[in-house]
Amino acid sequence: MFLFCSPISCSRAGRFTVFVKMVFAMSELGLIVYCGTVPSTQDLAREILQSPPVQIRAVVAEHQTAGRGRFGNRWLDTPSESLLMTLLLRLEPREVAQAGQLAFVMALAAADALRVQTGLEAGFKWSNDVLVNGRKIAGILIETAHDAQHNPWALAGVGINLLQKEFPEEIRGKATSVMLETGQSPAVEPMAQELLRCADRWMQAWRQKGFTHIITAWRQHDVTAGHLYRLPSGEVATAQGVTDEGMLILRKGSDVLTVSTAEPVWGIYGTAEE
Repeated sequence: MFLFCSPISCSRAGRFTVFVKMVFAMSELGLIVYCGTVPSTQDLAREILQSPPVQIRAVVAEHQTAGRGRFGNRWLDTPSESLLMTLLLRLEPREVAQAGQLAFVMALAAADALRVQTGLEAGFKWSNDVLVNGRKIAGILIETAHDAQHNPWALAGVGINLLQKEFPEEIRGKATSVMLETGQSPAVEPMAQELLRCADRWMQAWRQKGFTHIITAWRQHDVTAGHLYRLPSGEVATAQGVTDEGMLILRKGSDVLTVSTAEPVWGIYGTAEE
């Protein structure tokens, strides 16, 4: 049910100079905000945290002009072709140190949402890629922030390719969309609501059953082994798998090393066999 629609500034502090039209939609899941063009749903979510009480569950945009991935990588999108969403997830203080685990939680949620809404089966590539038929269909970005009362939150950014029929040359053959895989034209709102519903379920599992339950479920769809990753030194290593703690296992020559999601290690396209 849509409550109201009004043009408002993205930031009272003036960080964003654009104005966007926001539609506030209430469902049994809570309040989801649907926007037009914004710099970033992550940054808009940070602004929302500074206006208590925080009642908004998620922010969705038609287009981002400054979307980003891990370590500031740019996330490019064409208006109205993707689900661009940030979920606002309240954390307990003791959970902040484990916030990196939410990349695995949200991968499971994204895969479930895709399965329910489109019938697609997805695989996972460490640390934040969701793949269909070996091509990236979704990405995840986990950041932490505090609200005006200094309570910790996780901002879970999720981008899912929905309606793209082609991609820029540099990622053509490496990315895919629901349209390309199924011929379907999924609507944003049902996908957003399903993603929030699935995220709630997997967040509850993370809290009640622990990360062991999450990584076990994630591994059932893990396709990381064999993919190539670039180290901060510029050297390339081959993935061997993922540890019980969610760290990537890499082989570089005769050396085996593990890296965490906090380290600037980049997945590159291709596998050791190619």
